[in-house]
Amino acid sequence: MKVKSFFCLFFLLAAGMGAADFSMEKAKKIEKFLERIASRRQPSLFLKKTTFSESELNSYLNLLYTKKYAPEISFIELRLRDKDEVSGSLKVKLDGEKYAAVPQFLRDIDVSFQGKFECSNYHMRYVFRELVINGSPYSPDVLDEAFNAAQINAKTKKSLFDWFTLLPGLKKVQSAEKTIFFYY
Repeated sequence: MKVKSFFCLFFLLAAGMGAADFSMEKAKKIEKFLERIASRRQPSLFLKKTTFSESELNSYLNLLYTKKYAPEISFIELRLRDKDEVSGSLKVKLDGEKYAAVPQFLRDIDVSFQGKFECSNYHMRYVFRELVINGSPYSPDVLDEAFNAAQINAKTKKSLFDWFTLLPGLKKVQSAEKTIFFYY
């Protein structure tokens, strides 16, 4: 599902915030908004905007989103900046039979990144500028080429820079310092 893929990729791009900073009340605020706009029956004639704080977004990602859609992510933090700049870090833990073929040294992964997201025609993508995996810097372009080469038998090859469909009801996303704007 494209919506799920979008958030998995976008939120795979985040960083280390203490659990004490997360709030279920803040997380539910975003969840209720997303549920409300997804269930709207008629599109609005005018574009509306809702603002959430970086803290609310990180609470939602850690307490609700990853538990439901990306259980491999044990922690995520996004740092929002002006002009759609986003940096962050995340921790990925690949456990269970599903990941038995993955070498042990690749099962616990710390990722940090910097870049910018772009929105166009109800789609979004993240353009990496810097990518650090387990303390080692990688060129996002070279890593994308390796990812592409590993998809030998894939019918549709994926890229780290793919465009993803925004969640139902969302038209556009923007960021400013410690703030995210959802247009619907």
